[in-house]
This record gives sequence, structure tokens and C-alpha cells, in this order.
Amino acid sequence: MAATSEQGGSVEGHARGRPRILIVDDDDDFSASATALLESEGYAVSRAKSGKEALAKVGEEPLPDLIVLDIMMENLWAGYEVNQAIKFGRGSAGGRIPVVMVSSVTIGPTERFAWAGEVGMVTPDEYLTKPLDIPRFLSTVKSLLRQSS
Repeated sequence: MAATSEQGGSVEGHARGRPRILIVDDDDDFSASATALLESEGYAVSRAKSGKEALAKVGEEPLPDLIVLDIMMENLWAGYEVNQAIKFGRGSAGGRIPVVMVSSVTIGPTERFAWAGEVGMVTPDEYLTKPLDIPRFLSTVKSLLRQSS
């Protein structure tokens, strides 16, 4: 039986070199189902329930290879804050971590913040809505991991 972290993700995968994915979502049901789905595809998954916890994990080694990020956690903008911090707060290392934002908010950031001059600062690599289109989600994850390697 694979060892699991206290957040529910497999830790053995890190030693075997499987791509590491960090799921950041305060919804336990979504996190658990996304973890099971991604682990069944061969990924090593860890989880965070808040933006603050996610940024702490991104500050640890090894860095995740991809982040699946919710928007509304400890506040209505937490996901956008995390995305911006990952893109611009860790220099070149953090900027290479692809972010898939997954939310029940149906309006993506480019539409939602079209008025903002620097909308790219909060725009993730991909934006998907809940409930997940599973084939699209898995295809997005694979594509972003290929692009970042």
C-alpha cells in the first residue's frame, strides 16, 4: 500500500519521479475525487486547503510540476492571489509551474478582468469550470506538463 501524506496525497511518487501535482481547494470532496483521478493516471498528488498553505508547499522542495487551483477559499480572490504569487513571487523557478484554475465561477479571468490593464498577472495557464469535464481536464494536465518539461 502506498504511503500517503497527511493531506491525502501519495508520497512514494516523489521518489519514483512521477510528475507532482498540488491540488489547492477547500472543498474536501473535490480534492479527494481529483486526487483519486490524478493518482489513477500515475501522478503524485499533494493537497492544500488554502492559499496560505499552498504557498508554503510551493516554497518547499521538491516543487510541484503543476498546480490545480480553486479561486474562492479563505477569501473570494485567494486563487488569483496564489496564482500571481506563483507567477511573480518565486522568480524564474515559480514562474515555470503551470497553473490550472478550476472553479465554479463560470466567467474566466480574461473576461472577468477585461477592464484591468494587467489581466495577465492573474490569468492562469488554463481555466476550467466545475463540474469538471474529466477528459478535458486530463488532457489539459498532460499538455501543460509536456510544455513545462
